[in-house]
Formats: sequence, C-alpha cells, structure tokens
Amino acid sequence: MEVLDVVPTRVRRPLDLVRLSGLVVAGLLLTGLGVVASDTGRGIDNDLVRLLADVPPLLVRTLRTLAAFGALAVPLAFMVREIVRSQTRRLIEALATGMAAIAVVEVLDRLVDAFASDALQAALLRPGAAGSVRPLDTYLAALLAFVAVVGVSQDPRWRSLVVGTTALYVVSVFTATKVSLLSLMLSLVIGTAVGIAVRYLAGSIDKRPDGRQIAAALAERGILLRRLERTAAEREEHRSYLGTDCEGRQLLVHVLDRDQIASGAVYNAYRLIRIRTEIAPSPALSLERVAEHRSLLAMAAAATGVAMPRLVAGVRCGPDAIALVYDRVTGSPLVEPTDRQLDELWAGVLRLHRNRITHRGLRAANLLVEPGGAVLLPIPQDGTAFATDLRINLDRVELLVSTVGLVGVQRAVRSARGVLTDDELAATVAVLQPIALSRRTREAIRNDPGLVDAIRDEIEGLTHQPAPELTRVERVRPRTIISVVAVLVAGYLVVGQLGSVDLATVLASARWEWLPPVLAASAGTYLAAALALTGYVGERLSFLRTVLVQLAASFAGFVTPPAVGGLAINIRYLRKAGLRTAGAATSVGMAQVVNGASHVVLLLVFAAASGVSTRHSVPIPGWAFGALGALGIGVSVLLAVPVTRRWLVARLLPPLAEALPRLLNLLTRPAKLAEGLLGALLLNACYIAALWFSVHAFAGGVGLAQVAVVYLAGSAIGSAAPTPGGLGAVEIALATGLAAAGMASAAAISAVLLFRLATFWLPVPAGWLALQWLQRRDAL
Repeated sequence: MEVLDVVPTRVRRPLDLVRLSGLVVAGLLLTGLGVVASDTGRGIDNDLVRLLADVPPLLVRTLRTLAAFGALAVPLAFMVREIVRSQTRRLIEALATGMAAIAVVEVLDRLVDAFASDALQAALLRPGAAGSVRPLDTYLAALLAFVAVVGVSQDPRWRSLVVGTTALYVVSVFTATKVSLLSLMLSLVIGTAVGIAVRYLAGSIDKRPDGRQIAAALAERGILLRRLERTAAEREEHRSYLGTDCEGRQLLVHVLDRDQIASGAVYNAYRLIRIRTEIAPSPALSLERVAEHRSLLAMAAAATGVAMPRLVAGVRCGPDAIALVYDRVTGSPLVEPTDRQLDELWAGVLRLHRNRITHRGLRAANLLVEPGGAVLLPIPQDGTAFATDLRINLDRVELLVSTVGLVGVQRAVRSARGVLTDDELAATVAVLQPIALSRRTREAIRNDPGLVDAIRDEIEGLTHQPAPELTRVERVRPRTIISVVAVLVAGYLVVGQLGSVDLATVLASARWEWLPPVLAASAGTYLAAALALTGYVGERLSFLRTVLVQLAASFAGFVTPPAVGGLAINIRYLRKAGLRTAGAATSVGMAQVVNGASHVVLLLVFAAASGVSTRHSVPIPGWAFGALGALGIGVSVLLAVPVTRRWLVARLLPPLAEALPRLLNLLTRPAKLAEGLLGALLLNACYIAALWFSVHAFAGGVGLAQVAVVYLAGSAIGSAAPTPGGLGAVEIALATGLAAAGMASAAAISAVLLFRLATFWLPVPAGWLALQWLQRRDAL
C-alpha cells in the first residue's frame, strides 16, 4: 500500500493554550483573593499551623527528610528517563525551562518587594517572616515547569510520584518557613504556566498515529486501502487524508486527535461568554464528544436525502485519535450559480431545516457543483440535529449572505423567497446581526458595510412585512462592562466631591424661584430635539409623537451606553414611520452631524465672547492644545498609511454615498434645512439656559457666555465618557468649569446637581412612560 504522509517532528497542541489561559486566570484570581480576603487567608494559615503543631515531631522530621530526598531524586529520575528514551532535546528544554521559571519567580519576588501593597505582602508572608524569606518559592516553580515540559500525563506512575513529592515539599516548606499557603499555590501556578508556555511555543513531540497506522486501523474495520495521501485540511482541529480503496473508490478521511481537538477553544469560550448558548458553539474539549456529534449530524443529514458526502465509518486509531471516513465527491466550487442551482441549493437546505437539522457551514467557499450541475453541500460539522427556530434562522442568514456574495442582493433574496414563505424570510431579519454569524461571514460583512442594510431592505420590500424586533443574541457586551466600571469610578469621584462641601447650608440659601425656569428649559430641549430631527426627514412626521420619541430616548440613554440608545430609538421610530433602514440612519446621522457642528461653532463663539466680556475667562489647559496636535498628527499618519486609508475609505464612502442623495434633496428644500439648523441651535440654547438658571439659583454670579462655554465643553467631555448620559464625567467637568469661572466650589456643585436633576434624572420616568405609550401604538 502506498502512503504519502507529512509527519512533523513537533506540533503545537491547542489544549496547552487552553491550559495556559486557565492558569493565568487562576493566578490573577488567587492574587486578587489574597488582597481582598487577606484576613480569611491568614485565618486558614493559622488553622493549618495549629493542625500541624499536633503532628508528632518525629513524623514531621521524617516528612521533611522525605521531601528533601524527593526534591533531589525526582528531577534526577526524570533526567535518567529522558536519556534512556533518547529525548536529549526535550531534557535540555526542560532544564532551560526550569531555569526560566526560577528567573521569572526572582523577578516577581523583587517586584513584590519593591512595588506590592502591604496587603499583598501580608497575604504572601506570615507574621514574623525573616528578611531572607522570599514571597514565592523558586524550587517549587522550577520543578513544576520542568515536569510540564518532560510530560507525565501519559504515565500514571510518574504522575503519582510528582504529586506525592510536591505535596510533601509543600507541607515541609509551610512548616519550616513563614510563607503562606497562597504563596505556595501561586508558585505552583507560575511554574506550571511557564512550563506550558514553553511547551506550546517550542512544540511537543508528535505522538499522533501516522498514515500507516491509520490505514491499518481502517483495514481492521474492513476498509482496505491501496493509497492514502495527506491533503491540506480546511480546519485545524482535524487532519485530512484522501484514500483510495481496492475497488478504486475515493474516500475522505478526517482524523480527530485529542491534542488538536481544542483548536479555537479559547475563542469559542469567549463567544460562549459573550453570546447566548443557543447561538455560540460550545468549546470542543472532548475527542469522543466531537466525533459523536459529527457522526450524528452526518447520519441525520444523509437520512433526509440531501446531496452531500456520506459517512462511511468511524474508526478509533489508538487511544487518542478517531478517523471519520466519508465518500469523496468530485466537484468544482460554486462560482456563478444559475437560478436552477440556487433553487436546488435552497431546497436542499430547507429539507434539512424541515427535519430540524442545521449545517452552520454554508459558506460560498464550501459549496460544490458536480460535473452534471447538481449542487453539493459540504460535510456538516458544526450544526445541530435538534435545532431551534433561532438556529434555523441563523443557518438561513449564513446561506443568504454567502449567496449574496455570489449573485448580488436582489437575486439572492429572490431565490430564497422562491423556497421560503414570506413569514420565514421575514423572520431572518431578526437575526441578521454580524455578531451572531460565523467569523468568515462577519469578515464578508465588514468588507461591505452596507450589505446588512441592503439585505434587510430587499427582504422588507419583497415580503411587505414590518421588520421584526432584533433578537437579543448577546449575553454581555464589552461596552456594557466598560460602562459599569466607568459608572462605579464616576460614582466614587462624585461622592468624593460631595463629601468636600456642606450641601445642607448651600441648599438652605438657594433661591428656588429659579427652579421653574430650569424645568422649562429642560422641557424645551425635547421640543428642540424633535425639531432638529424632523428637519432632516422629507416625509411628514407627527411633531407631538416625535417629541415623545425624544423623551423616550432619554430613558434609553439612561439604561444604555452613551449615544447608543437615543440613536437606536430614533432610527426605529423613522423605520416605523415608513423610511427604509438606510434612509432612517442617514436622517439621524445628518441630525447628529449638524448638532455636533453647531456645538463646535457655538463653543468657539462663546469662548471668544467669554474672553473679552469679563475678567473671569474660563482657562484652557495647555495639555488641551497638545492633545489636539497629537490628534491631528494621528489622523495624518492614519491617512498616510495605505492600509488604514483604504480601511477608512471603505467604511466612510458607502455611508456618505447613501447620504448624498438625501442631502441634495434637502438642499432643494431650504425650509426643512432651516428647521433642522434651528432645532440644533435651540437644543444647545435650552441646555445653556437650564445651566445658567441653575447657577442663578445659587447666586453664582457667572456670566451667560462663561456658562455657555462650561456647558459646551462639559457636554463634549460627557459624550466621550463611556457612561450612560456621561454620568460622572459631566458633573465633574461642569463643576470644575464653573469653579474656574469664579463660582464658589460648593455653589458650583449644587448648581450642577440641580441642572443634572432637571435635564437627566427627572426625564427618565417620563421617558419610560413615553416609551411604553409609543410601543403600544406600534410607533417604536
């Protein structure tokens, strides 16, 4: 038999990367717990000391002797074993790794001595520790790093020897020195992490079955091959072979190896944390589980009669490998499909879905065409045999995006509509979200930023059905985590600021007759925001309903990261009013751009007025000019680099091309354009008035121009803060600005709190009521 195989001497095992990630997380958690729960750790150490004090001294001395002997004998035994097995290179790597672990621990010891907090040092060392006692144990780390490289997982006797020796050494060191149990645990984690990191980077000896061993295992199953050739695998978690049996039939052999099966597990674990379990695939850490899953999918799909490679057999090739054998089908890539082939493709996928089977691999590069013109689906690997409606819709979206890349949006959507009902096709819009799709499909969408909106508009135009609510696919969003952390930090800063003033005295002397003007100015902001939006929408909108939408946006801005909730509410409202997604996004985007431009112009005008009208001008720090200069240099560099320039052009030009026709249309209607500009100016004017009235409520004595500069600058800072409504950042910026303009610190803080109460906190419950009212009337 002829075997053509590529056998590397060393391979990197993805499972080592998973282990390394887990060790890093464990080390960080242990360090954090040691600092936060230092009293608990000290109590555990004291309990262990009392427990070991009851052990007879003779037994303690015996354990110490055994630990000292084992500490010398075990590494020597491993050295002899490696020399006998002719693994000289691995022995040298293990010794070098042990030395590296010692160096890492020494560096960490010095960092702990020089920079660590008293709480961390107290967690690592027990009271009474001499100056010669180090926070971390170098020998323990070196031993674990050495063992991680030479390997003991395949031999239970050696593994038991290492565990026993390590346990004796830990007990001996704990009783003989003043190090804590946390210190010894961290030493274990650090040493193991260094060893696994070196093992992953240098690679491990390839002990996987080669081509001849695989062929022998298949022969025992009755599959006699006369040729087996290694081919390039599409995925890292399996090896791919092309086999030819004695009858000339060609077979595709996928070999799953235990060491390689965890490929992509870290990324899959991240996806599992971020995305709902129903959408994200679970990390593959079990060889048998993956093989059984793929076998079940292949057999279930074959029972439906869909054209795809058939599973012939599953054969175990030793303890750590399983071969899945498929019939090999010949075909060429599906490049320019005909309408008949598109219909055939959708019909086959629909047959799978009717049997509650999803594929999750329906990408254009995987689709083949037989010489006779029939379409072949690829081998199912990541699908589900008992799929929910959500997973079925995701499968359809994957195929829809793939066919769009082949034939364009209009033809792809019409082909899908020829097989699916209008309800089924419209349901895909709810999951047409890049975050829910596979990595390669997301890359295709990133290369064409307007693709998702174009597909949605085409589906809505064909089905004549309102767009369904987007399905919540994410568990946790990164920006949500950032917002929570930022809110906690902002709250800490604001509370610290409040603690420095006597608010009771300040509030008692306030002039509350200014409260109604503050509330009136706050209410005026919602009228102005509605005017600013309707000015950029050519279609007729109810002004009262638009005002309520702006009020509802205040509630959305309170419970979502900044600028996200308000934009989403306005776009949703315009779509419900009959605008297409691209038109709604363009109108809202134009309103935001004009508001931002008017904001900058007003800031410059009032800054000039503030500087010449009073002797208390608002100081501009020198670093601000440096930051502006650095920003300008950064933008210039990005535009000078071809890669980033093409990236910016690809993302900015399509939205601008969509917005240009609508902008030109508005330019032909000066009244609408003036309406939008007036709304933007009134919006800033109302906020400035609300802050000015708040300042007068506490006898601030700050001029209108200065108040305007403080508000406009503080609002800009708040829009950049990752907290809802700029919480924390706005308060600090406004209070600091008013104090710099000559207002007393206590009065400035009180004025800012009144302003934020009227413009941020009080509208929240009214915004929730407006949101409920609009949703009941299908306006949102």
